[in-house]
Amino acid sequence: MTTPSPVAHAAVIQDDMNLPRANGDTEEISELWSASEGQVTNAHIFFLAVLTFWLVLPVFYALYRYLRTANHRYTLTNQRLVEQSGIFVKQIESVELYRVKDLSVSGTLAQTMVGRGRIIVQSTDTTSPTLLINAVPDPMVVSHLVRETVERCRAARGVRAFDF
Repeated sequence: MTTPSPVAHAAVIQDDMNLPRANGDTEEISELWSASEGQVTNAHIFFLAVLTFWLVLPVFYALYRYLRTANHRYTLTNQRLVEQSGIFVKQIESVELYRVKDLSVSGTLAQTMVGRGRIIVQSTDTTSPTLLINAVPDPMVVSHLVRETVERCRAARGVRAFDF
C-alpha cells in the first residue's frame, strides 16, 4: 500500500481546515504536516560512541542525544508552526504563520544523502524570529507546503507584508 505524498495529503486536509468563525477568522482544527528531527544529526556521535563504547560515558551521551532528537517534533497547522522539544521538561515554541517573512532550505552532506534537510524560517515573531526545522524529510516539499499555508493564512487575515 502506498501513502499519498505530503503535498497531496496536505491539500486534502487544507480544504477541510479553513472553516470560518463568527469573527471571520479561520479555525485551527488539525495538523497539515508533522515530523520529528532525523537521527542523522547524531550520526557522528553514534559513530564515536561505538568506537569508544568501553568508556561508557560516550554511550550515555549518545543515548541522551537519541532521546533528545526522538522527542523533538515539528507540527504545521493552518495557523501556526509549532516546535516541541525536551525529554523530561517539554518546551513548545510556536510561530504564527502570518508573521513568517522568509523561508530557506539547506542541508548538510549527510542529511542530503538520506533525503533530509534543514528549513530556516524567518519571522517577525519577537520571541523567536528564526526557527530552525532541522533534518526533516523532503525539505523542499515541506518548504512549499509552509509557503502555501502562510499565503492562505495571510489572505484569510488580510495581512500584507511590507519591506522597509
